[in-house]
Amino acid sequence: MIRHNHRVNQMLDYFADCRFPKTEPIWIPALWNECGYVSTLDSKDGEILVEPARFMVKHLQYLLELSSDYAHTDQADLDDSVIYCSLLRYSSAWDYTHTGNIQSGTFLKFMILLPLLKKMNVNILYLLPVTRYSNMNLKGDIGSPYAVYNLFDLDENLHDPLLDGMENLTIHDELATLVDACHLLDIKVVLDLIPRVGARDNVFLAEHPDWFYWIDLNALPGFQPPHIAGLEFFTECTPDKLETIYRSKETLSFLNQFRLPPNELDSRLWNDLKKRALESGESLLPLIEQEMGITPAPAHSDWINDVQPIWTDIAFFRLFKDPSPLVRPYLPEGQPPYVLFDTIKCNLYPGEEPNRELWDTLIEAACFQLKTYNIDGFRVDIGHTLPVPLLESMFKMIKDMKPAAILISEDLFNRNHREAAKTGYNVMLGSGWNIMTDIRVERLQDYLRELPELQIHVFACSETADTPRITSRGGTELARLMTVFNYFLPNGIPYLTTGMEVYEEQPLNCGLGDNTGGADIPKAFFNTMAINWASESTLLPLLGQLQQLKRQYANLLEPANFYLSDSQGDILIYSYYLNDELFSACFNLNPDQEQTLRTELIYPGQKKTSLLLESEQGGWNRLSSEGTYEMRPYEAVVLITELIK
Repeated sequence: MIRHNHRVNQMLDYFADCRFPKTEPIWIPALWNECGYVSTLDSKDGEILVEPARFMVKHLQYLLELSSDYAHTDQADLDDSVIYCSLLRYSSAWDYTHTGNIQSGTFLKFMILLPLLKKMNVNILYLLPVTRYSNMNLKGDIGSPYAVYNLFDLDENLHDPLLDGMENLTIHDELATLVDACHLLDIKVVLDLIPRVGARDNVFLAEHPDWFYWIDLNALPGFQPPHIAGLEFFTECTPDKLETIYRSKETLSFLNQFRLPPNELDSRLWNDLKKRALESGESLLPLIEQEMGITPAPAHSDWINDVQPIWTDIAFFRLFKDPSPLVRPYLPEGQPPYVLFDTIKCNLYPGEEPNRELWDTLIEAACFQLKTYNIDGFRVDIGHTLPVPLLESMFKMIKDMKPAAILISEDLFNRNHREAAKTGYNVMLGSGWNIMTDIRVERLQDYLRELPELQIHVFACSETADTPRITSRGGTELARLMTVFNYFLPNGIPYLTTGMEVYEEQPLNCGLGDNTGGADIPKAFFNTMAINWASESTLLPLLGQLQQLKRQYANLLEPANFYLSDSQGDILIYSYYLNDELFSACFNLNPDQEQTLRTELIYPGQKKTSLLLESEQGGWNRLSSEGTYEMRPYEAVVLITELIK
């Protein structure tokens, strides 16, 4: 098979060229030095000082050498996969110049991390949005990557100044080179596709204002979805709730805030404003707000009585030109286009007149990204709310171009696994993020029972980019315990959020499972931040052990062999049994007290039990009674038992 390494070689030649402009040395985390670069100029506190060009030569040479250990395949083995989720500008952000300022991560700098990812056995890299995002209505100091300004362009901050001298190189080439480098190590690359929302000043606004929902500008301060009396917190918008929603006075007041799109409200003024913006270079949206008194409606949750704040930087695309027939009887006469719980979920509440031009553009964007960067698939942002015909058309185009494409659904609950699989997804987020917010034996047992029956693989994780860090819930001990817990789950793919490998406590976001009480803390989705890469303690050795066990016992660790053992106090146990061999993972979920594990209760009869792994070295203490052990708080152990007949 042809190895697509020409871009990587071109970059290597560029850095090796004696005409490469002299640049100042940079500090990088010592942990990144997987290539064994020895010509460091200085080192201290977990960092090394390097000449960037010389370091990149050594690193790229090492990457090419390392690639001989891997054969890139089109199809990912999801049963033997590990997903690494990265926000590139954050994952490789660092104070490279020691000026006290964190510099953005880049496509090039992230290439330095690839050997480290292989050390963690990563074979799927999931990149949070790398598309160009809006600088208007910023959240935090740099803004959300989900406020996509243009689906056909990339975030210019991900360009690396070290590449300024490389002729004819575009930022699109920089991402394509990163993808090539990943493929050399048999790492599939999945991009975040954002087809449901866009920045409120999205590039589509000028030519397609009717692709958005508009409200009176005076309604913007305090804009929020209606609270529906009589319905509980975080209630799903099912058809039986529609009458309650639309009979509510708050809903009527909410609907009254919506206005026609600017081209329909006043076509002459609209054309004048477009012309003025084009000629003067002014941003179009402020002109619309100033001269027409309307603005795109900020996006909000599709769950009724959700406490999540509205997303002031993004707006929903208007995927249908008409509302669902199910809600038309409840609408005031002449109601302008509006967005609410049901219209957001137009998978369940489609209109009868699709916005075909918008649909075609969204499909075109997916195909553009697939072709331009040679990626391996997409995680579709809130894709479970998209019209099924749109998804089916999009997936057909994607699979025509990439038959083995990885397609990840953001659906938050395992119960929707059949629908996700039927739609064409092969991986979904699932319920893990929610279960791990309240770690108790009964709760985890309920979660485990449903996993073997799933028709689709799910993220096996205790944190995501949208949740607080697991370390913030119970320290490094809990982080290690849950890493072990998630590694052997039936139909689960171990999922690592960037920074988890060094026990990072600062979140990327806290939109789900928030444990901060709503505190206004820095979040990497919106603020300039760096991971604690200089940490002395890492998950790397444990991750290596886990993957070794998973491959060693691959035939045993099949969903058909899985069963849930009886708990012992606060000790949760799940097992796999085949041919008189028993693999058991045991977890003391008590944060404060030791718990006694009796191995004879896991499976009766004569047997020989051996320790395969413990989450904390030296914590495995046998008591006087044979087969009885004391497990420390938040300790995990993995046992292998041979049954003697």
